[in-house]
Amino acid sequence: MRFEGILSAWNPDAGHGTIRALHGGDELFVGLAAFPTDGEGPRLDEALSFEVVTSRNGRKEAVNLKRLQRALPALREAAGVGKARVLQAQRKRRLTLLGGAVIAAALVLGGVRWWQEAHAAEPEKVLR
Repeated sequence: MRFEGILSAWNPDAGHGTIRALHGGDELFVGLAAFPTDGEGPRLDEALSFEVVTSRNGRKEAVNLKRLQRALPALREAAGVGKARVLQAQRKRRLTLLGGAVIAAALVLGGVRWWQEAHAAEPEKVLR
């Protein structure tokens, strides 16, 4: 029996990740060997069709994956991961902007202080 879901996590160094099925339940382990050999690597939030088997160690695993050509937002919403990812990305952007602003302010204040110290040490030059 085939199921549909999205690739919710992927570790490129280890060559495995997890799929969140649209019908709910636990995330399923998926290895690189389960993907089609079409020259494209796994992509997060990719729509997939798959079969479920029990591996030798007793863990449920997705196999015989096929890529689906569907609208990803609908799949994300159905899988329940869209909103969490969007909020996480927004938080990350805010922190990045805040960090950049703090660094810029520190550089400006440091530059002003350096300039004041450099010019305070020099005697004033008088033109005659």
